[in-house]
Amino acid sequence: MSVLSKLQEKNKIHSQQQRNASWSAIWIFCLISPLLFSYGYEFYISVVKLKELEFVQPFLVLIGLLGFGLPVAAIGDLMTFKRITKLLLLLTAEVWFTWFWVITPLSWLAFLPLVPAFIVLQVQLPRIKAGS
Repeated sequence: MSVLSKLQEKNKIHSQQQRNASWSAIWIFCLISPLLFSYGYEFYISVVKLKELEFVQPFLVLIGLLGFGLPVAAIGDLMTFKRITKLLLLLTAEVWFTWFWVITPLSWLAFLPLVPAFIVLQVQLPRIKAGS
């Protein structure tokens, strides 16, 4: 009986690790989505609409993506919300960032979601410290 309970515990741990790995893949895709969107948007405007516009260079999008995505990911990882709530907040922040960084060149406004994320983190900090 002891062997079966150990095996059941190992299966439970493995299943939890699998879920965490699939959630990590979702987070990574969400974080690189502005870069993918910038490539698609540039292709659409230049090839489909046959317009010659000045776009934000992909390496600048990548630098902005890292400057925005990494703090948001770190703050989001610390927050005490459920995973689905974190995902919805991340998607909202990424859409905001993509709109103001890629489509409308207002780079200062693109980083605005970092402010409420930091404020929420500061509000939740006592609960985070108590949990660890």
